[in-house]
Amino acid sequence: MNRTKICIVGACGRLGRSIIQESIENFEIVGAVEAANSPNIGKSLLNLGIIESDIPITSSDDLSSAISKADVTISATIPDSELVNAPIYVENNKKIIIGTTGFSEKQYSKLISILDQKVPSLITSNFSIGMNFLYRLSELVGLLPEEFEISINEKHHSKKIDSPSGTALSLAKIISESKGYENLIFDRSKHGKRKKSELEVTSERIGGTPGIHEVNIAGQYEILRLEHIAFSRLAFARGALSAAHWLHNVSEPRIYSMQDVISR
Repeated sequence: MNRTKICIVGACGRLGRSIIQESIENFEIVGAVEAANSPNIGKSLLNLGIIESDIPITSSDDLSSAISKADVTISATIPDSELVNAPIYVENNKKIIIGTTGFSEKQYSKLISILDQKVPSLITSNFSIGMNFLYRLSELVGLLPEEFEISINEKHHSKKIDSPSGTALSLAKIISESKGYENLIFDRSKHGKRKKSELEVTSERIGGTPGIHEVNIAGQYEILRLEHIAFSRLAFARGALSAAHWLHNVSEPRIYSMQDVISR
């Protein structure tokens, strides 16, 4: 059986490394990309101790070359880079999976406009299969009586740039639509007594925590807690590879999500 050929953009990052290492049995790495100013440009995956492969790290300035043999590209970089790279995927008619977070609304809208109806694309704030199941569960909170109030708390490693996490904001969007919340509150000290229209979203940055997300649902006399804990980045890597396998078999050029992957 032919293995799906993938290129990883952001290959030397935490997630990129994990994806490459987890891919070796069932996928073929045909490209690895880093920012043009990376000191790793030209070094091989073997040189960097990622996997035993002579595939070199290619500069993002030469992205077209790096993705030329790929069936699917998986990218986890920064918003500005995704906006620069997106037209290149379209020009080369390449399927793309984007797991980058931290987009502003304007950036995200621009990304969608570049990719939608052009190439099969999957954009997600979290590759974890378990987290995407939690997204599905969170759609049900609107069925609860009005007295039940909800808050979201997320914890990540201290080097994470964006806050709240893209995952927490995705949960907040789903819960707000289901429960009718109109405002997100990130710091209770500035807002005083909670209003019915408010959904609290809090963040912590501590140590090497890969990711913990809690949805707390409280009535007057009971509390329900939905919690997802990622104790290894391999949870995200495996989800990304499941997405790559799924997208490889898709032909319609539109924007997909991990919900499409877990609903197969």
